[in-house]
Amino acid sequence: MDRPLTRRGLLKGSVLFVAGAAVSACGGDPLAKTKTPPATGNAKITLNHWYHEYGEEGTQQAALRYAADFTKANPDIAVKVSWIPGDYATKWTAAVLTPDGPDVYEVNDVGPNMVKAGQVTPLDDVLGAEKSDFDPKVLAPYTWGGKVYAVPMVVDPMLVFYRKSLFQKAGVAVPTSFAEFAAAARKLTTGRQKGLFVGNDGIGDLGMLVPWSNGNLLVDDRKIIYDDPKVVKALTALKDLYDSKVTLQGYSTDWWDPGALITGAAAMQWVGMWAVPGMTAELGDDFASFPLPAFGPGGRQVVNMGGWVQVVNGKSAHLEAATKYVRWLWVENTAAQTDWNLGYGFHIPPRTSAANAADKLRTGPAQAVMEAANTHGVKQPALWTPEVEQPYTDAVTAIVKKGADPARTLAEAAKRSQDILDKVPAL
Repeated sequence: MDRPLTRRGLLKGSVLFVAGAAVSACGGDPLAKTKTPPATGNAKITLNHWYHEYGEEGTQQAALRYAADFTKANPDIAVKVSWIPGDYATKWTAAVLTPDGPDVYEVNDVGPNMVKAGQVTPLDDVLGAEKSDFDPKVLAPYTWGGKVYAVPMVVDPMLVFYRKSLFQKAGVAVPTSFAEFAAAARKLTTGRQKGLFVGNDGIGDLGMLVPWSNGNLLVDDRKIIYDDPKVVKALTALKDLYDSKVTLQGYSTDWWDPGALITGAAAMQWVGMWAVPGMTAELGDDFASFPLPAFGPGGRQVVNMGGWVQVVNGKSAHLEAATKYVRWLWVENTAAQTDWNLGYGFHIPPRTSAANAADKLRTGPAQAVMEAANTHGVKQPALWTPEVEQPYTDAVTAIVKKGADPARTLAEAAKRSQDILDKVPAL
């Protein structure tokens, strides 16, 4: 859901549930100062729950319904659901610095600075005995000092999808190495058709994932490790791919939308599982998927595991109620999790038991993605924060697009990343 296929503007604002009754809390910008409607019934406290503005139709109504169901079961706790449009990250970052920040909100990442600032609180008791039913690699980036600070709500595997008919026409087999992957992209480039679409910049996630596929995860504990011959080799190969002009660039939508694959503008595309229903509707069975192939000896196949997680504001005046709500919705309520992930879009419910029981994930392309994610899924390391990553991202652009010397550029960037990492608080 973090990469919706459309960005339709749904209803904006907040809705307050008091003993199961919905009352409009504000209009326009949800961050505008408004007075919360007076509580009625048995409600004693009000939780403010923030979501970013999902693009999948029906998600806002579902969020409101879950809140209403919780309040029916817990009449003393009202829930105000706020649907936040625009630059969600900037808005929540500012809001949690104030006393009026959300009690519960969703994020992609939980960094140690958030923990240190009390913007999140440990949720081990929320996960409880069900913790073993969550994929450990999905929980790992949200774990600091042995404590878990987030509960996954959406799991989004990303990998390579391809048109089977175009592979057959070109005599291309599913690649088993990066060299074969690049060769396939070249062979599939013909006329107006490009071999591969990874993003309109021609690099996309490959700047990070190709080194991963060569056995280097960029950061290990508190040490930057991307100043490494393996990464130099991987990025050199990525530059060769970029220079061969086989990657689609400047398409009308970006990599998260499967339009390029559907129209045949590209024969292969890096995209997420969320695109499976749209591709099925348009292409029938003329598509399949595979992980990014291992780069070379000692490498590994890669499926990138994205998604959203739920956190509780450590400064909330209603911590007990907030953690109770999160446990009810994102741990105990597997029916709601399945509905949230598969009722409107196409994602993996975070509890393994719920995912395994979902009929939509047990056949066809979805089953293949599930199996690939279970076997080859990787999750961004916890200390690979946006600030630590930025020098590396700049280096990749310089190497791939501008022809900068790979070894020297990575060495200089690694020093900057390490300096930033050294300032990240230890927990």
